[in-house]
Amino acid sequence: VLEKPETVLVETVKPQPVFTDYPLPEHVLHALSRKGFTTPTAIQAEALPHALKGKDVLGQARTGTGKTLAFGLPIASRLQEDHSRGRAPRALILTPTRELALQVAGELEWVSPHLEVVTIYGGTGYGLQAGVLKRGCDVVVATPGRALDYLEKRILSLHDVEIAVLDEADEMLSMGFEEDVETLLGATAKERQTLLFSATLPNWAKKIASEHLINPVHINLIRQEEVTYEEIAIEAPLKNRAGILSDVLHAHHGAKAIIFTHTKAETDELAKQLTISGHKAEAINGDLNQVQRERVIARFRNGQVGVLIGTNVAARGLDIPEVDLVIHYRIPSESEAYQHRSGRTGRAGRKGKVVLLYGPKEIRELAQLERTVSRRFKRSTAPTAQEVQDVKLSNLLANAKSQSKENKAFWQETAKGLVERGDSDTLAGLLAMLLGGAPAARSLLTGEEGWVTLRLDGNLHNVAQVVRRLKEAGVAELGRIQVSNEAAFVDVLPEDADGVMVEGIKVSRAKTAPAITAERPDRPRDRSFNRFENRGSDSRGSERGFRGRTGGQRRDGPRGNFSQKRRGQDSRY
Repeated sequence: VLEKPETVLVETVKPQPVFTDYPLPEHVLHALSRKGFTTPTAIQAEALPHALKGKDVLGQARTGTGKTLAFGLPIASRLQEDHSRGRAPRALILTPTRELALQVAGELEWVSPHLEVVTIYGGTGYGLQAGVLKRGCDVVVATPGRALDYLEKRILSLHDVEIAVLDEADEMLSMGFEEDVETLLGATAKERQTLLFSATLPNWAKKIASEHLINPVHINLIRQEEVTYEEIAIEAPLKNRAGILSDVLHAHHGAKAIIFTHTKAETDELAKQLTISGHKAEAINGDLNQVQRERVIARFRNGQVGVLIGTNVAARGLDIPEVDLVIHYRIPSESEAYQHRSGRTGRAGRKGKVVLLYGPKEIRELAQLERTVSRRFKRSTAPTAQEVQDVKLSNLLANAKSQSKENKAFWQETAKGLVERGDSDTLAGLLAMLLGGAPAARSLLTGEEGWVTLRLDGNLHNVAQVVRRLKEAGVAELGRIQVSNEAAFVDVLPEDADGVMVEGIKVSRAKTAPAITAERPDRPRDRSFNRFENRGSDSRGSERGFRGRTGGQRRDGPRGNFSQKRRGQDSRY
């Protein structure tokens, strides 16, 4: 008797496309082959079937996902070779920055060597660029401001444009190029093909699409993409933030890191402080001319500089896929800026890390950012002094082992002498010179200098108990207090850190402290409070005044009544 065969369901998997699947000319396929490109990226695979047919495309994808070839291949395929003198460009590509314009032009030059590609941007003289435009070209890659200048001077003609491309349209909006872009598009032929690429889609980009694109195919890969970087939020009081930044770089840094901040002055100051702390750091801001900017970027690319500090404007358009770490020195004012900056790591198949530094009064802003991007950031405390020293020592030992045999042989006898004499004091001095001396006291809870974090193990259930027991023990001033299920953690002044004895409680210096976690980002489960001052009594017998944020217990003046204001988030006594 034959048994009924088992039914097996076979799932059909869509094969990975290759460039030879598309109607690309032989010379374009040859150019791709020379570069070793055989399979398209996701944005290329989605956009090429439509763009090669001449359709308008509205594509949403992160920076570094291969958008350039998504519009570069249609341009290279559609435009034929032409050497007529004085010819007007047949393709216009607008980018928000000169760096991105140069990168796009570089891609187009190898994929379409039969076309004359011209790059025009500000920050340099008009004469050379104007001369190239007058001689004739096929493709213009431009920043909007400089392109508009040439258009108004009748040096640039756009009436022959067959393909117009807006790359990183949302960035052009944030830089104030709306009117320039609309004027430039208005100067092109209405029957052109238009390709618009943007990571986000603000109202202006939607307006451009509705007015200048004809029945566009909308491709949204942002919704499909998984975040390829770890997101960590670290509380860092502003007055100590530069020091914490240095420690974060030591503890989390790979080969390349980019730090974003708000002002040019701050980029310069941070670059100086980080250099003093032993980091190879340089600032990139609007005070640099084009040559200086390109030199800084070149040093960053080749590893001579490991840390780049820039404002959001100055760092736009940088296409460096090997960035391991992005640090937001201040919370970005808009979620789009956060996503753009963070998207510079975790690219080209690599894992990345994003660290956001925030102050004790910015918990609500942090929670709002999390809600906007629909992700929870991992809460972490600042790296401890021991963690930083361990990393620095590990790196130093690795560098020592990598020295050449000749260099090590030169110092071999000296090293043997130190070891034979057991001269640990000299070795300790050498390490102090190379790695730094004893670190300043700093809270493990907040990263604020001038505090030591104690761990209290015992029967302590709330902040009031902790305050009362430590007051009875004679502790003069308390900082942040955090009570968890395992122990209580309290910041005290360095002079009070040793010799604290509380009956029935084990008191020790904390080596680590738990980060604040939350069911909701703005409502921590741990009961955590800030500074309480008990510096003794004044001549009138009253306790000295309380300073700090509202929340937890609050005193309204030197003798004011305490009022309980439960907010479920960090507060400062």
